[in-house]
Amino acid sequence: MEPTLTWIDLTASDRDKMRRVLDLFTEKGTLDEMGLGSLRDALSDTLFPGTSYIQTRLRYVLFIPWIYQRLEIRRVSGSSVEQAGRKAEIDLIGSLRRDDPDADGIIGVLARGSLQRLPSSLYWTALRRWGIFRHDQSQSWYHTHYSTLSQSRDGIDHADDPGVVWTREPNWHQRLPKPPDAFPGEASFSLTREEADFLQGRLEERCAGTLLGWLARNGSDVLAADFWDDVDAMRAPGNIPNTVELARRFSLHVEGMPLLYNLLVAERCRDADVKDTRDSIEEYRAKITAWAAAEAKETQYEPEALWELVVRSGRRLPTPQRLFVENWSRRLPELDPDVVAGDVHLRRLIIDRERQLKSERARLANRNRLLDWRPGTGVGRMDFRWVRVRQFMIDLHRGLAS
Repeated sequence: MEPTLTWIDLTASDRDKMRRVLDLFTEKGTLDEMGLGSLRDALSDTLFPGTSYIQTRLRYVLFIPWIYQRLEIRRVSGSSVEQAGRKAEIDLIGSLRRDDPDADGIIGVLARGSLQRLPSSLYWTALRRWGIFRHDQSQSWYHTHYSTLSQSRDGIDHADDPGVVWTREPNWHQRLPKPPDAFPGEASFSLTREEADFLQGRLEERCAGTLLGWLARNGSDVLAADFWDDVDAMRAPGNIPNTVELARRFSLHVEGMPLLYNLLVAERCRDADVKDTRDSIEEYRAKITAWAAAEAKETQYEPEALWELVVRSGRRLPTPQRLFVENWSRRLPELDPDVVAGDVHLRRLIIDRERQLKSERARLANRNRLLDWRPGTGVGRMDFRWVRVRQFMIDLHRGLAS
C-alpha cells in the first residue's frame, strides 16, 4: 500500500510549511535518512536565503508578480484570484514551452493542467525574502486579503516622488520592471539588462553578507561544480568564507552516514533473502573506504561552530541530533579508513538513529520495509541548493551582459 500523509484543520501557514516538506520527497538527493535536514537547511539559508531545491530558473520571480499585477489591474475579485492566478500560471507553461522546446526548467511541463504546486508557491519565499513582494506574509495571506490590497494599489505613489507621505505599503516593489509587451503570450527565461539590474539590486540589498548577495554582484556565469571550489566565492569578504568552509567540511564529514546506512540495508536484504545485493555490498564498502580516506586527510571535525550557527539562525538543535553527530565525530578519528565500514560502534550508531527517527518503520528493524529500499537512498554530498543557485547566477549574469 502506498504511504500517505494527511493533515486536518491546519492554518494557511501550516499548510505552506507542510507543502515545502512534501516537495523535498520529489527532489533527487534530498532524502534525509539520518535526520540531518535541519542542519543542512540552516547552512543553506545562511548561504543562499530565499532559495529552495524546488526552484528552477530565476525569471520566475518576475513572472509571478507580473501575473498578479495583471489580475490587480483587471480588478479580478478576491473570490476568483486564486483560480485566475492558477490559470495564468498554467498558460505560462505553454508560452515557455514554445520558446524552449527542451523544457529546461519549466515547472509543470509534464503535468500541465493537473499541476499541484504552482511556481508562485515554490517561489513565494524568495519573493518575500528578496523584498519583491512587499508584505512579509504568505501567499495564502495575500489571497485572503487580495480584495483590500488590490483596491488600495491606485492610491500608492512612486517612492521617488517629492513630498510623498507613505500611508500604505505597495504589494510589489515599486521599481519592479514592466513585463514585455508580449507577456504572457510569449515568455522565456532570458533576463533583460533592466530585469537583471533590478534582481541584482534586490539580492545585494536583502541578502547582504551572504554568499548569494556576494555572487549577485561579484560572480559570473562561469561557476564551479561546488561553490567551495568557486573562485568568486573564495574571495568573498567578511564571514562568508567561514560559512563556506563550515558547509564544505560538514558535507564531507557526514557523507559516510548514508553510505554506511545503505551498506547495512544491503546486508539485511541479503541476510533476509529479499534481494541479491552482493554487488551493492561490495560497492558500498569500497565507497566508504574511499570516503574515510578523504575524511582522514582533513583536520578533525569539531561541530561546535555549526551548533552556534544553528542557534544564531533561531532554529532548534534537538539533543538526539546533536549527540548523533558528536558521537560520529568522536569515533571516526579512532579508525583506519579500511575498517570504518565494519566498525561495530558506527554501525550501532546508524541502526539506533534510524530506529529513533522511524520507530517500527525503520528498515534495519522491519523486514517488510526492505522491499521498498532502492540502492543509493540519500547518498551523495550535500550541495546546499547550489545546483539551483548556480543556475540562478548563470541567468542573472547573462542578463547583466545582454
